[in-house]
Amino acid sequence: TLLVAVLHCVSYAEGYTIFQERIPNGFTVPHPCKPNYIWKGAGHDQLQGGGKRNAFGIDFAAAGYKWSDCICKRDSDGDGKTNGEELGDPDCVWKEGDTPKHKFGLSHPGA
Repeated sequence: TLLVAVLHCVSYAEGYTIFQERIPNGFTVPHPCKPNYIWKGAGHDQLQGGGKRNAFGIDFAAAGYKWSDCICKRDSDGDGKTNGEELGDPDCVWKEGDTPKHKFGLSHPGA
């Protein structure tokens, strides 16, 4: 039973990596309040992910968990910047596996 619990935790944690790979700069989404901190669960209210989704997480789920022109141009958190601008893809051209146009000056699309 311990092995099953450990494997469940490993696959659970890896699931977030899959979502991080599906958005530009998904591994470097900044914490909205703490400089030099990374927010691993960009689509959730919790830092590490899991639990309640934030506005970006709701929109990303509605988009089929895929980065698209629609999710890129949306301003999920209503701060006046598109999700693409916040995540370093202002032109909405990023594809999974690509290097985003910008790696600096990022912000959190759900906070």
